[in-house]
Amino acid sequence: MLRPVFMKKIILSVLLLSLGACAGALLQRTASTPVPPDRVYASYPKFFTGAYVTVRRDPSPKEIGIGCENELYIDNVRSFTIMPGEYVTFFLTDGKHVLKVDTGRGSCQGRPGAVEINVSNGISQEYKIFSPPGDVLRLFRIM
Repeated sequence: MLRPVFMKKIILSVLLLSLGACAGALLQRTASTPVPPDRVYASYPKFFTGAYVTVRRDPSPKEIGIGCENELYIDNVRSFTIMPGEYVTFFLTDGKHVLKVDTGRGSCQGRPGAVEINVSNGISQEYKIFSPPGDVLRLFRIM
């Protein structure tokens, strides 16, 4: 018979492992593909001052087969539709901008979320879309 202390350690270990499995895996750049031109709705030409901003979305596990879309708005302009495993890079001028992510068509659930970013000349930024089920969609800065 196992001791209660030993059983608690086993149960705690199993719980920690299962929680770790739920965490998003790091997105490998080689695994992501750019958003195709037919889902680019606005252009952001390079200007004298500003920087590149990249927004990435983790791939869906193949066994789930989720094909939901996320719409990315820049300063209230619908700019891109991002599918799982895709990224988009665009140029923004110096100053404050608002990035908003919303659900598109498909099986996505969640409420729109937005983040205000401050672009400084030459300092690139990278964000990851995080979509917890039934919660507010979020953009997390990863670089």
